[in-house]
Amino acid sequence: MRFFNTVQKNMSFVDVIASIEYFIRLDPDCRYRLAVGTDSQLKGRITCFATGIYIHREGRGAWGCICKRILNRQYTNLREKITKETSLTYEMVNMLNQELLTSLYDIAVRYENFDCRLEAHIDVGTRGETRKLIKEMVGYFEGMPVDAKIKPEAFVASSYANRYSRDTRVS
Repeated sequence: MRFFNTVQKNMSFVDVIASIEYFIRLDPDCRYRLAVGTDSQLKGRITCFATGIYIHREGRGAWGCICKRILNRQYTNLREKITKETSLTYEMVNMLNQELLTSLYDIAVRYENFDCRLEAHIDVGTRGETRKLIKEMVGYFEGMPVDAKIKPEAFVASSYANRYSRDTRVS
């Protein structure tokens, strides 16, 4: 799995974790939102899935990256496509939660104002056909320390990842 953004290319998951930790350590006495979301686009016989990771220091900047997966399969069924997007988001949220738990705990006990909410941004909303899938997709994250967000609050899936899912080239 390789990640990129507009400045950094070919990052490993370890590099992503280090970048998130560095970003937080620059100003640890703040509130953060760490959000993950996936979007996909069908291009001929393939489907491009882009998963975005986005850390936002509330009121003071953000850092993000993308991981693309190109699958040689057409996801034409809406339920199947949204389920795949949600499962990729779930996988990434779980990995981040496991890798960042200790370092975020260490920061939390040292800084009074530090807060970091983990969010899953799901590409479903109350308008259109995806409204029928909200309960099922949000259900993926029940029992996890994660806030599941849907459109219009799910900007990492519906905007950030969407921007990168349109291009099938892996950066």
